[in-house]
Amino acid sequence: MIKIIEAGFLSTIQDLGRYGFTDIGLSHSGAMDEFSYLLANALLGDKQKPCIEISTYSKFSFQTYTDISISICGIEALVLINENEYNINRTFKLKKGDIVTIKPLKGNFIYICFKNGIKCEKKYGSYSVSIREKILSPLKNGDEIKLQKPQIIPNRYFKQNIIINQALVLRVILGYQKDYFHINDFFNQEYELKTLNRQGAILSGKIQAKQYDIVSEGISFGAIQIPPNGNLIVLLKEHQTIGGYPKIGNVLPLDCFKLSQLKRGKVIFKEISLEEAKKEMTDFYRFFNTLLINYKNTN
Repeated sequence: MIKIIEAGFLSTIQDLGRYGFTDIGLSHSGAMDEFSYLLANALLGDKQKPCIEISTYSKFSFQTYTDISISICGIEALVLINENEYNINRTFKLKKGDIVTIKPLKGNFIYICFKNGIKCEKKYGSYSVSIREKILSPLKNGDEIKLQKPQIIPNRYFKQNIIINQALVLRVILGYQKDYFHINDFFNQEYELKTLNRQGAILSGKIQAKQYDIVSEGISFGAIQIPPNGNLIVLLKEHQTIGGYPKIGNVLPLDCFKLSQLKRGKVIFKEISLEEAKKEMTDFYRFFNTLLINYKNTN
């Protein structure tokens, strides 16, 4: 078991989200940055176990009541185990009584996984907490989380640097409403991130649609809505399931994961074909499947 000491601003249980419920208005939810989430699982030799997602607006700390290996992944943070300092994107061997404190430095989300997973409530096919839809609840100070089968494994390290550039390139698959816009204007502009949360990111812009009187319709993760004020809304994991603003296209999911970690900075868009997008996403998940197999064989 672990006990939360400081839950921070917003800490939740997340997995890859829930699917098959958009017809009743439920979004996918799930880990905002699937790269860091899948990495945290793979380092432990686990496949898509639910984990703790913490926002980086405040520190997070917990105490363990058993020996266990954990992983902590994200962009950049300082980890204190008792009073010893470490970097992230690696595993740690914890002993009973250890206190772990995470002090975020860069990025918006950090992921903590526990070897063999945690015991938590499942709802609508997923362990993911949805703030917007009030499905399950965020973590709070004093919460106790039971562990599935605590186990110690050799420490592992991800040695590639994880960098989110200040000028982030988002690849876009244009949609059927692209003719509502001046495409060259869209791709030739530079946008500034104004705000970002689990529902979506708002980018400052001056894009106008040729018409706005469209019928509301189903909407997907990564869709780019453009309201009359000219700003852009990139929909993320807790997006609404129906919308009435015109949409120029969809951001490649892989790039949405990067966008979710951007605190501030410029954004530009680049067109990508549907075939290229499929290959990028296939390669992305294949990378983690291969990494998982390699680590499982060394448990």
